[in-house]
Amino acid sequence: MKKRFAVLIAMILTLSTIFAGCGAQEAKIEPQTVKIATLAGPTGMGMAPMMNDDKEIAEGVKLDFTLATSPDKVVGDVINGTYQIAGLPTNTAAVVYNKTGGKVVLGAVNTLGTLSIVGDKSVEGITSIADLKGNTIGVVGQGAVPEYVLRALLEKNGLNPDTDVTLKWYAEHAEAAAALVSGEVQIAMLPQPYATSALTQNQNLVQLIDLNTAWEEAYGCQMEMGCVVVNKEWADTNPELLKKFMDEYKVSVDEIKTDDDQAAQQVVQAGILQNEDMAKKVIPNCALTFISAQDAKEDLNTFLQALYNFNPESVGGTLPALDSDFYSLSW
Repeated sequence: MKKRFAVLIAMILTLSTIFAGCGAQEAKIEPQTVKIATLAGPTGMGMAPMMNDDKEIAEGVKLDFTLATSPDKVVGDVINGTYQIAGLPTNTAAVVYNKTGGKVVLGAVNTLGTLSIVGDKSVEGITSIADLKGNTIGVVGQGAVPEYVLRALLEKNGLNPDTDVTLKWYAEHAEAAAALVSGEVQIAMLPQPYATSALTQNQNLVQLIDLNTAWEEAYGCQMEMGCVVVNKEWADTNPELLKKFMDEYKVSVDEIKTDDDQAAQQVVQAGILQNEDMAKKVIPNCALTFISAQDAKEDLNTFLQALYNFNPESVGGTLPALDSDFYSLSW
């Protein structure tokens, strides 16, 4: 009896060792270099601590970051698979998903709306989108997301964008901000960091309307404008590594959101902004967040639908379905 019991115990121990070995093998992270693209602006800010930290994310795994000044600089390489992870506007993520036939999917939303209506203090009584009636607004982004967002909000508030307001178009955000600071226009819609920069340069300027708040009032959800996308083939091959990256990325975002002094240093060190004093003022206004694709999909679908209504090509011609791979990842 004792002999049988000893044999049974030995068998259990052997099987435990085998299964433990299998589990360890399944969780093994292969050594590699992960190529990541991000943008110089709010979309890239949450990644700054990771960009500045030269340590391996796992044994034999290095992160190779590219900082780009605009999505156009990296979209081609995201499509062809050069980058495994990339920070992009959410509508561009939908475009890339459609262009690749689902080979690039949403990883997480990392930025809410970064747009606001800024104006001179002499412009009285403007506290809502409806109050913009009869005014001239300096705007950048004709035929692109800023125009569609503004038009959507104007229409939701009962205004005709073509007759109830005058849109004065500028080619660059810096140009529109300069026009506002100089008094060429009294009201402008600006993204971060240009809105904060304008407020800093002219003490007579104030934020009139936070478009995040305006969007929530109009649509009952968050305006999700920035994200990270993931190469699906790489994600399927490296699920443990992707989870580890996303876990560390969430910590990185939280670090930037909660520590003003250190956050400003990190963002400047990463090359995203050039001045620490300005960075301290800008970061709290950048609506940084971390929302998994699964948790973000309802609000993001509403945002993309609003863009689609003005121009289907702004999201790649087709809205990603709520039950598609585009929204399949969760953390």
